[in-house]
Order: sequence, then C-alpha cells, then structure tokens
Amino acid sequence: MSYLGAPLMSEKQDWGTPQAFFDYIQHEFQVQFTLDACASAHNHKVENYMTEQDDALTQDWCRNYIDGSQTFEEVWLNPPFGKGGKLQREFLTRASKQAQAGLCRVFALIPARTDTKLFHDVIWREAGAIYFIKGRLNFEHDDRTPRGSAPFPSMLVIFDGYVPGDGPFVSVLTPTKEERGFYGR
Repeated sequence: MSYLGAPLMSEKQDWGTPQAFFDYIQHEFQVQFTLDACASAHNHKVENYMTEQDDALTQDWCRNYIDGSQTFEEVWLNPPFGKGGKLQREFLTRASKQAQAGLCRVFALIPARTDTKLFHDVIWREAGAIYFIKGRLNFEHDDRTPRGSAPFPSMLVIFDGYVPGDGPFVSVLTPTKEERGFYGR
C-alpha cells in the first residue's frame, strides 16, 4: 500500500479558535487578552485584532500612546498552520521578539509537532512554557460554528520574555470535550 496525498493539509488558513477553548485559557491562566494578533473579521477573539491586511508581522503588538507611554499586553495568537510552516515560523519568531521587548506576553495555539526544526530552533529555545493539550480541538469555520476535530494534536506555547537555558516549562492542559469546542456530542 502506498501513501498518496496529504490528508493533514488544508487550503484554508484561518480556522478560528473554539470560543470555549479561548474562554478556558483565559480562566485557566487568569488572563484577559487585549489583542488577537492574527485574526480576521469572522474569527477574532477580542475587540482589538490584526488582520492579514494589517500585516501583524510588521506591527508592534504593544499599545503605544501619544504621550510615549506603553501598556503591557496579553496577546492571543492562532497563526496559519499550513503552507510549509513559513508563516507560522514568522509569527512565532515575531511573538518571541515582542515578548522579549518586555511589553507583552504571547499565547500561541499551534500544532504539537515536536519533530520540526521550528520546534527545536524557535519554540524550545525561546518559549517560557509549552502546554500540550489533551484531546483534539474542534476549530471554528467562518460562521463561528465548529467543523470537526482537528487532524493533529495541539499545544499552547507561551512567549513571556523569559528564555530558559535548559528549555521551557512543560506541562499538559486537560480541557473537557466542551472546552475543546465539541458542543452537544
């Protein structure tokens, strides 16, 4: 038997975070997100968000005020997963740089692919914490309705400006089926 095709790839790159999972993360970490750094009009999780047209990779993810002051930001990031991982790498590198500037903490929801160069070169070296998520997530479609279980495991990576010499803190999150976006199943 030969392997044909790539069933784990999707042309759609803007699957939305399940609202119940987003709420679970805010509760679990006692955080109120102030920016969704990679969103669209149909999948943003907070009022302040950046779209593809805003080019988040060139923007500061911290608020700068006219008087020159700044405020600490809690940033949610659900970057594009496919297309060879290039955009994901760019977003995670940007997340690390923004957190190291000391004005934000970035929570990135990404596939749990620990065998990749991205995991070893960026995540393991620059993240403060990694949380593997028990169970698959049920990402949302354009109309904010769940569209089936993701074909991959996920992890939450936190960039907080702390770069540990011996690797990040690692743990597991165990949201319920409902908290992972499965309603009434």
